[in-house]
Amino acid sequence: LQNCDLAQQSIVHIVQGPQKNSHNKDESEDNRAGGILKALEREPESLTRVDLSTNILPSHSAGLAVILDATKSSISLPFEKSGAASYNSFYVFCKNFCQAVKPGKLRVRCSVCKQGTLTLTRGPSCWDDVLISNRIRGVCQSERCNGNIAEFYFKCGAHPTTDSETSVALNLITTNSRCITCITCTDIRSPVLVFQCVHRHVICLDCFHLYCVTMLNDRQFIHDPELGYSLPCV
Repeated sequence: LQNCDLAQQSIVHIVQGPQKNSHNKDESEDNRAGGILKALEREPESLTRVDLSTNILPSHSAGLAVILDATKSSISLPFEKSGAASYNSFYVFCKNFCQAVKPGKLRVRCSVCKQGTLTLTRGPSCWDDVLISNRIRGVCQSERCNGNIAEFYFKCGAHPTTDSETSVALNLITTNSRCITCITCTDIRSPVLVFQCVHRHVICLDCFHLYCVTMLNDRQFIHDPELGYSLPCV
């Protein structure tokens, strides 16, 4: 549990899956032991440490803000507020309590009964797995529920939340673990926003806020056929 980044007052569901019958007990025990070893070796260890940045930040490009790497614990970055977590996989906009960009928590539940008792067939590997429905299935362990579709959602990680309190995922904002300078002010800040241009330019949130206000006042928004009104790369 210490590796799951659980905040205080979090609700943890302990689910015991049905045991499969095996003709060979020794073989079953060997497979179970091998599965435990594979589970211990598998990274990430929880939904909180899942790296969904592969389709946002390809590793072969230069000048990227971040490819989330939990092994590099020696990197120190100037966060906006003291006492902020040193590792954040996701960022959300907390519209109820904080009204600001905050670290987020990824959660999953059954799409039918809305309970967190769904055992996933596989973990999410990219943002499309989380943001697009019906991409990942599982088995709901709740009684009298035959749900098999995973429903992902995000919560604000800065304060205790209720079951119905969710936040909007900001998939272009990420931790600046590579210490890339802001394209506008040239400071090294974290978190940062990564434009989806060819060069993957990086901008800090303060400069991005000023950029948005300026473009709005000058009526410089562009219309994207898929996204609607949006902003070009700075």
